[in-house]
Amino acid sequence: MSEVFIAELRRLQWERIASLVEKERMAAYLPSRDSRAIRYETQRLQRLTADVAEAERSGVAVPEIRRHRVYRIDAGPTADGPSPDMSAAVVHLMAASSGEAAARAWTIHGGDGGLHGRGGYRIASVQQVLPEPGEVF
Repeated sequence: MSEVFIAELRRLQWERIASLVEKERMAAYLPSRDSRAIRYETQRLQRLTADVAEAERSGVAVPEIRRHRVYRIDAGPTADGPSPDMSAAVVHLMAASSGEAAARAWTIHGGDGGLHGRGGYRIASVQQVLPEPGEVF
C-alpha cells in the first residue's frame, strides 16, 4: 500500500464519522451509535474468540492474538551493496507484529531472488501506520 492510499483510507474513515456525527446530531462521536463500529467490534471479538479457542486446542497457555496491522518498512542501501547510488526503499505490508513485518519484507524484497537481492539493503525502521483493519475500516 502506498502512503497516499493509506492517507486516503484514513480521510474516508474520518469523513464517514463526521457525516454520522452530523446526521445523528451527536455532540461527540459515540461508537455505540455507529453501526459500522459495532460491526467491526463484533468481528474483532469473533477473531479474539477464535484465537483463544485455537490456543486452548493447541495447549498454549497464553493465546497469541492475531491482529494484522499495516506497517511501513523503510530500508536503505548498505555500504557493501551492489551500487552505492541505490535509493532508499519503502514497503507497506500487513502483519501481526513489527518483527513479522520486517521478516516478511526481507523474505519478499531482500532475500536471494527477492526484489533487491541479499546484502543490498538493510531495514532502517518499521512503523505501524494503520490499526487493525476491523477496527478502522
